Amino acid sequence: MEWQPSTPLSAEELAKLPVFPLPRVVFFPGTALPLHLFEPRYTEMIEDCLDGGCTAMAVALLAPGWEEHYDGNPEIYEIAGAGRIVAHQRQADGTHDVILHGLDRVRLHELPNEGHAYRCARAEPIEDFGTASSSDVLAMMACATRVAAKVRERQPDFALQVSADLAPRTRRRRRRGSARRQPRGAAADPRGQRRQRTRRPRDGVGRNPAGAAP
Repeated sequence: MEWQPSTPLSAEELAKLPVFPLPRVVFFPGTALPLHLFEPRYTEMIEDCLDGGCTAMAVALLAPGWEEHYDGNPEIYEIAGAGRIVAHQRQADGTHDVILHGLDRVRLHELPNEGHAYRCARAEPIEDFGTASSSDVLAMMACATRVAAKVRERQPDFALQVSADLAPRTRRRRRRGSARRQPRGAAADPRGQRRQRTRRPRDGVGRNPAGAAP
């Protein structure tokens, strides 16, 4: 599937956003979510989106107890993820494979059905306040990695995809007082600079491994 550029959601799209409820799935901004749509109401949804030129949709988490009312309109959490279809492929059996790119967290205000089987909602964007620290991001990534490992036990093809913007930037810090220490093998330079004896690196030390960026 060829990916298309992703653009911000417009006010017109947020006024009536198709909603795809799913169990055990939380759609975050900056992530890519692959979906396989096979139920008639959701194939209708994706076809209406593509025919009307609207590639925006929300993915909402089903609330506990959804199994008893799944064929109807089971309760969903009002906070959901909204994004845009960036890749699509229709299969010969009438099903659809799509990839969503997450753009916003939204609060859903569900709208009455108007002649279609799927659900729609007015979406109110939720602004994020503050920035997560590097340690918080690392902790979340570690948790997500453990969850992904559990998922791969049943779905070997599952891959955790996270935006590069979420990768924490780390700086190498010197230990306190290390700047004043003179390393072994270094000689003081009369001009106040430091010279260090060159040592031939061991195999692999000081060189980038194959395929690694500098």
